[in-house]
Amino acid sequence: MKAGPLKLSINSLVVLVLFLNGTRSQAADSTETVTAGGITDTEIREVIHRVAQHQIHPLKDGEYTPTDATNALPLAQSAAAPEGIAWSYPWGVTLYGLLRSGAVTGDVSAEKFALEHNAICARNYQWLAELKQPPFEKKSKISGLMHLGSLDSCGAMGTEFLVGMMQEPAQVTPEEKTVVARIADWVIHKQDRLPDGTLWRSRSMSGTLWPDDLYMGGVFLVHWGQYTGEQKYIDDAANQIIHQAALEADTDGLWFHGYFMAEKQHAPFKWGRGNSWATVALVETLSAMPENDALRPKLIQILQAQVEGLKKVQAPDGMWRQILDKPELWEETSCTAMFAYGIARAVNHGWLDASDMAVARKAFAGIAKNVTVDGVVKGTCQGTNIGRDLEYYVKRQQPDDDLHGRGVVMLAGTEILLAGKK
Repeated sequence: MKAGPLKLSINSLVVLVLFLNGTRSQAADSTETVTAGGITDTEIREVIHRVAQHQIHPLKDGEYTPTDATNALPLAQSAAAPEGIAWSYPWGVTLYGLLRSGAVTGDVSAEKFALEHNAICARNYQWLAELKQPPFEKKSKISGLMHLGSLDSCGAMGTEFLVGMMQEPAQVTPEEKTVVARIADWVIHKQDRLPDGTLWRSRSMSGTLWPDDLYMGGVFLVHWGQYTGEQKYIDDAANQIIHQAALEADTDGLWFHGYFMAEKQHAPFKWGRGNSWATVALVETLSAMPENDALRPKLIQILQAQVEGLKKVQAPDGMWRQILDKPELWEETSCTAMFAYGIARAVNHGWLDASDMAVARKAFAGIAKNVTVDGVVKGTCQGTNIGRDLEYYVKRQQPDDDLHGRGVVMLAGTEILLAGKK
């Protein structure tokens, strides 16, 4: 008769313990959310996973017919082309996001997809280069690589190629080495430069400097320097930033969107994504520089000034706007993600105070609201030239899942998850 009450007491105790543990767990989660910018690591990891999985799709290698046959072109035209590959600068940033996120989150499918994609592109390039049929090359899915003519056509893709090759050196193929060497030759020797060595677009937009090119050209140089072990390429990237900052960075630390060389005048507006290309280039370059590099203090100064300016114009929900200092304008996802990535990376390396990680986490909390359950990224501005009037930026479209937003969301979340692990 006494066993009944005792059993009830134990059951009641178990329930009480479970309840208290659950309460403590909820309280801990609540504390983490409040103190860490309104989002937990678990939630960040889930957003990365959704975006990463949304990028993964079937890949199929092409049929590579003999290139020295007398009927090489007819054979090539009837051969099956590769499937699932693409070649563009925003796709290059997306693949970079897959490589970085896969290495940190343990999502092997993300890294595997990017590496397989690159291997197919490289084999396809080798075959097309040996085939030597320009009209046929233009129809290929890697026509940008076949006909280099700008930093957009090669720099971002070259960057993620190099990152993948350095992450998994045992899987590097001769064809991939050929591809990155071709891109390096273009960026280093063929892309137009000013007398001081600054990369510029002499044949477009009336001859302009673009902060975008600090990534398209500069970040490739950073990884090329790491890959080859030659510091001069990393310093070249650092000088790109210093030269552009002298022309485009305002006294508040924020950057104007480009510079018109003929007019000796910076662009009139501080476009979000233009600024964020500079942020990413800064942290990527600093990450590769030795402590005693003479250019390092200047880059840190530029970065810290920009971040101080950014903190003053961050929206209450953590986002940044299409034009940074126009609070009436719409919030934009890609620049917010790139700022979050840059700030988090700077904190992780000690270039910014640890308290600034909350700025990056708050930004990611805002980003998370723009990622659907299927991993579609919303609120990203489409590709944009340098504008001369505000209305141009205001009216830019924000197509769902614009490619400019996907990779940078993965990069931002991944870097935030690395907090305290470097």
